[in-house]
Amino acid sequence: MKKLLVALFVAAIALTGCAKKEVVYRNDYNYVYTADIEQLDYTVTYQSSNHEHIANFVDGLMEHDTLGNLVGALAESYTVNADATEFVFKLRKGVKWVTVEGEEYAEVTAEDWVTGLQHGADFNTETGYILEGVIKNYAEYTSGEVTDFSQVGVEAVDDYTLKFTLVESTPYFHTMTTYGVLFPVNKEFLLSRGTGCELGNPDPANCDFGTTEGDTILYNGAYLLAVNTPKSEIRYTANPTYWDKKNVFIENVKLTFYDGSDPDSLFRNFDDGNLSAAPVYTDNEATYAIAKEKYGDSIFIGRLTTVTYYISFNYDRQAYANFNDATKVVSTKTDKQKADTKLAILNENFRTAIFRGIDRAAINAQGVGEELKFNALRNTYTSPQFVSTSDGKSYGELVSAALTEIDSELFPAGFDLSDSQDPYFDADIAAAKMALAKTELEAAGVTFPVVIDVVGYGPSQKNMNTRLAYKTMLESTFPGLVQVNINVAETADDYYNSFYYNNEASQTNYDINVGSGWGPDYGDPKTYVATFSPINGDLLKGLGFEAGADTNVAAKTAAGFFEFEELNVAAESEIADLDLRYALYAKAEAYLIGHALMLPNVSQGGVFQVSRIKPYTQSWADYGISDYKFKFRQVTDHVITLEERAEAKEAWEKARAK
Repeated sequence: MKKLLVALFVAAIALTGCAKKEVVYRNDYNYVYTADIEQLDYTVTYQSSNHEHIANFVDGLMEHDTLGNLVGALAESYTVNADATEFVFKLRKGVKWVTVEGEEYAEVTAEDWVTGLQHGADFNTETGYILEGVIKNYAEYTSGEVTDFSQVGVEAVDDYTLKFTLVESTPYFHTMTTYGVLFPVNKEFLLSRGTGCELGNPDPANCDFGTTEGDTILYNGAYLLAVNTPKSEIRYTANPTYWDKKNVFIENVKLTFYDGSDPDSLFRNFDDGNLSAAPVYTDNEATYAIAKEKYGDSIFIGRLTTVTYYISFNYDRQAYANFNDATKVVSTKTDKQKADTKLAILNENFRTAIFRGIDRAAINAQGVGEELKFNALRNTYTSPQFVSTSDGKSYGELVSAALTEIDSELFPAGFDLSDSQDPYFDADIAAAKMALAKTELEAAGVTFPVVIDVVGYGPSQKNMNTRLAYKTMLESTFPGLVQVNINVAETADDYYNSFYYNNEASQTNYDINVGSGWGPDYGDPKTYVATFSPINGDLLKGLGFEAGADTNVAAKTAAGFFEFEELNVAAESEIADLDLRYALYAKAEAYLIGHALMLPNVSQGGVFQVSRIKPYTQSWADYGISDYKFKFRQVTDHVITLEERAEAKEAWEKARAK
């Protein structure tokens, strides 16, 4: 997975593309971050709060350029055999690994990818599921069926030739190489980080590769980690030996911790020259008026990305306080209320009622204001234009047709799943479904109201406003039937420990999740849909499930996840006909939405912004982690006007069309 994301209502500033060659800026970049680095082991982690930094420290085989092309990073070229079961990459010569101090350590060679793949597998990488059934014997190695890693389908043919052998035809495999699990690791350095780092004999307690300290990894990317002070600041400096130095224009990156308590501080700091870009929120009329008066010809709406935030339930909740501190984010529910909520969540009519009773635009307005409340709404989990069939039918259209097959009354023919509008909210449907749920649940012994816990982050006004909006909305829509309790986390760590930093599903501490998102790792719908697999999906922890066919069986069965898995497997198995593959994945995704197992919520972006970043000077990436790179970006010495932005867009579009 590209990344598991969590929202704290700070805008993702993404300004991408190409620039006029005659003007080059080399100013520093300053912005904010909202979650500390948890680890730097890029072969293991799946959290966006780690990847947004790692992408700048380590390069893989491929990356996206400013026009959105997938081009060679450390691979100069690659070849694919006729049936797409063998990919051979030719590596750049002379690329150096350096220490955090910038001292040369070794040359990057093909063996580093073999080491990286084995290390990630040994340490139970959080992203290994994308490689299972793809790389030959990878799944067998992680399960213990194969113990000799040389039988896994990765081979250093020579120092500059890397070969992957796949289980079956996977024409999109090269798009997977933009993600950390397929990044290189220098073996000598890895083994120097402790006896527990030994390949094939892992002991995490005695291996400190990829901790939060900058000296626990090597660097071959554009930047070195200079400072990492939790809840304070993160700084990078440019790597003086970087292989593509000509495309690095920012010498220093400074990111300051932002806890969400004062949203307008972002604009004020931009106005004072302390930030390179900032969102412009509309809910503070005085601040918005100042912004319009001073920057009226520069305020723009950021593009929507392929990231999708979603709403889902904890289907087998076991934690009612934080795993690391039982006094934090504590539920006040009685044992009877806990049991009743679990039964309600496993009832499809109840879930449908909740989802159809949520006015997502009104919720989104708490973060972005009334003017833009519809703008970021997303109605498919997979970005609706992510892929299309040979006859031009979008993925969103495929999902719509599949929903109609599930229930033509709830999802009539032509059900519009395009962005920036809400086809789901319907108070009449919500009331009817809740009436059915009440009858079914009372027969099962449930006492109403059903009490639903949601976690709020106290210091963030916008975060708390959204939770209060959920509470008001659901309690007024279902009076006497639903009660929403907001369990408040007073610190960022307490908030993240309730659902984001926990290691086990049994530690997930909420009933409904309204703050997580997903971004794609590679260019196939599997990168989204498979994350909900009850067997090995990356989002299982947030659903209250452990991986495997024999875990949480009762809840997975009752909710319908095994039925979804049959559709997911059918889609994954179709490799010959891409049109059919996309239709099958759309059918699987439609099952998730049509049976109220999840509700797409919003995309990333779509808010008012001001910026000094030269337009279209950033990797344009629909998947992978290239879009986090500061490589290519240029920070100007002035605020970009709408006229400048329009001119840059026109030039960028012409360049893309070539």
